[in-house]
Amino acid sequence: MDNIIVTAVVVLAVIAVIEAVSLFYKASRRVRKLAFAAVVPVFPDDGDLRERLEYLSEKLSCGSYYIEEIIIINYGATTEQLEICRGFCYENKNAVLTDPASLEKILSKTFAIARKT
Repeated sequence: MDNIIVTAVVVLAVIAVIEAVSLFYKASRRVRKLAFAAVVPVFPDDGDLRERLEYLSEKLSCGSYYIEEIIIINYGATTEQLEICRGFCYENKNAVLTDPASLEKILSKTFAIARKT
């Protein structure tokens, strides 16, 4: 019975060492910041659009997130909402205001993977 327990402990120790080595190896080779795209839909009845965009600006300015592109989608926004979105796009150069029809084109450009030649 003691041989079974010793063998089990040795096997578990080996597994733990392998997991620790692979974890630290991956952590040292990992990219420091991952790129994300934020998609913000704008509907006509959206009353808290300004607050949502201000919250997103705060997160971007403090460095909590690295968002490669901010895509604001116009789903029938009012003129006041469009002015808010245009002001946000002017302040944040990585933000774009678009309609649902051209969303697929922007997403394919944003998430395209460059091929090695």
